[in-house]
Amino acid sequence: MTTLFLIALLLVAVIAANIVKPFIPRVPEALVLIIVGGLFTFIPVFKNFELDPEFFLFLIIAPLMFQEGQGISFATMKKHFNAIFQLSVLLALFVVGIVAFVTDKIQSAWPLTLAIALAAIVVPTDAVAVKSMTTGLKMPKGLNQSLELESLFNDATGIVLLDLALSVYKEGHFSLVSAVSHFTIVALGGLIVGALASALIVMLRLYLSFHASSAQATTIPLNIMTPFAIYLLAEHFHLSGILAVVAAGIVHNYEQSRLQLIATESRVISGTIWQTLTTLLNGIVFVILGLSFPKILKLIGDFGFEKSLGLFWLAVIIYIVMYAARFIWVSFQKQDRLVSFFGEHQTEDRIHRAQIFGIAGVHGAVTLALAMSLPKTVNGQPLPFLNEILLVSTLVILISLIAATLVLPKLLDEEELAYSEKELNDARSEMIDASIIKMEQRIADHDTKTAIAQTLQTQKLTVGHPKPSHEQESIALLTKISDQLQERLDQMVEEGYDQNIVDRYSRFMVRGLLSPATSRHPLMQIKQRLHHYRHEFSWHMKTKTFTQGQRRRYRENMLARDPERARLVRQWKDGREAMLSLNKEMQHTADGLLSHALQNELENHEDTENVAEVRQLLDRFFRIVNHDYRKQAVSVKTSEYIQAFADEYAYLSTQLAAGKVKAAVADELYNEINQAQTLLLMEQENHED
Repeated sequence: MTTLFLIALLLVAVIAANIVKPFIPRVPEALVLIIVGGLFTFIPVFKNFELDPEFFLFLIIAPLMFQEGQGISFATMKKHFNAIFQLSVLLALFVVGIVAFVTDKIQSAWPLTLAIALAAIVVPTDAVAVKSMTTGLKMPKGLNQSLELESLFNDATGIVLLDLALSVYKEGHFSLVSAVSHFTIVALGGLIVGALASALIVMLRLYLSFHASSAQATTIPLNIMTPFAIYLLAEHFHLSGILAVVAAGIVHNYEQSRLQLIATESRVISGTIWQTLTTLLNGIVFVILGLSFPKILKLIGDFGFEKSLGLFWLAVIIYIVMYAARFIWVSFQKQDRLVSFFGEHQTEDRIHRAQIFGIAGVHGAVTLALAMSLPKTVNGQPLPFLNEILLVSTLVILISLIAATLVLPKLLDEEELAYSEKELNDARSEMIDASIIKMEQRIADHDTKTAIAQTLQTQKLTVGHPKPSHEQESIALLTKISDQLQERLDQMVEEGYDQNIVDRYSRFMVRGLLSPATSRHPLMQIKQRLHHYRHEFSWHMKTKTFTQGQRRRYRENMLARDPERARLVRQWKDGREAMLSLNKEMQHTADGLLSHALQNELENHEDTENVAEVRQLLDRFFRIVNHDYRKQAVSVKTSEYIQAFADEYAYLSTQLAAGKVKAAVADELYNEINQAQTLLLMEQENHED
């Protein structure tokens, strides 16, 4: 229960950071999460917080690496295999060698194996953290992909090298042959086990997709469980669990590319789940780093000022050495296969990209996990310099994050937006309005038209952009339409309609549409509702009628005893039928007026939100006249919604072909239509069930 409570609080911390982030947009998300984690240390349950490193690797790192693997296609792997090997193995070994050499010279008291262990811990990079820092910045084409490919596999290189360094320290001797064979077996074995196990799981999922009674209930949980199962399987055979889950992710990507439009609903749902899950897990990593602050401060206090300062400078020197190693490696690369990543050799562009590549070597999740995974004892003896390595590793993470935050905005230009927010909102509004106009021309039933129009209007309520007020424009349009409705009422009198009924309806319009809307205030509605309930209760107690049958018999007896009242009731019923007929005619007239107003505002490129607001007010008034105080759900055929979305597609395609809408805007709106249609069809299916 304590573990579940901790996980829940970690999720709360991530949510809190996402709430705070919009108020400080210039601060990278990773740093915000670290700060929130530091603040959460004041919660008693996080006092002396320690996380089991195996638990951390299994529960957080494994699914993150699996998802990263799913983002890399087999074709990309095949095309850039040489680059991946260069970035994830050769570059990682180059950096580890230089960092270990420098650490060994500065900390001469440390065994060389522990210097190598520290270098292996800090070599993995975190491309996800870099992405959060470069939001709104223009990364050179190809360079971002090189960072992702490097991050995908250098984690495993660091893990294998750390395992090798600890093994040598434990055994007390080093053999190049055994080291290379160990590296090959652990890394290659992890890839093979991950690929084979994932292929079997994919075959099982395909079988269940076509034969299981509920495919989604089996294939989606199986997909979520895959990285955990494969990680445990590889670790059981003492192979690289991280490389195994990366290989599994790549195999799953291959499966998706082969399936294409098969099992689309399951793929959409699982994709959404994975996107949400990885966002949360990435956030938790940096929150945990913030939670480690008290432990780091305690270590600094135990070491004393002089030793802590020396370790701080060691961390700074290691970071500078890693930056220099990455910069030099990129600058002097002559392979033609890397030109797409780093630009032409011996050019200013190559030097510029080398600088970015060096600074973008940010460290995060895996470095923290490896530092935590160091054993406290080896051969029954405490591992020397354990706390020093942990402190230096944490400082390297923080230094890399801060350096990237300060330097990357100066090295990168601001990203040019393909379209402005106003262009997107205007195009979306016009698309929806055009679809509503088509729908009103096609459908005769007022309730159906109103239901579809209100549903389409909700597409305008985008996340993060609250609906603005159009009170003045709405009042002006409502007054204009009310005047036109009154003109129609006058015509109906000339056509022979009952003058008394028309006059009564006209008074309803004045009170219900044009008078001050105090009666629609929430507090007034509550007051009116309480008055209604009190009146109902008194009447029931007075007449001793509590069921519908008792009420019907009471009224029948009352009318039988009082002929005059019976005559008035018959007359009232006749008047009510005439009023309902008139109200239906007014609904039809109002629909035409609203459609005409919408068409005019759309042609003049005006904001049409006032039409939607007036539509709601008129609909409420017509329901009141019908004595339909409680709005009933209108049953709309699924085909009508599909046609409405098709009208949106058609309008957007026409505008795109005419050059009135940018291609990027159209792509975004096409995606919105797809999502809205999928969601609505799912809801319709649930209602039918």
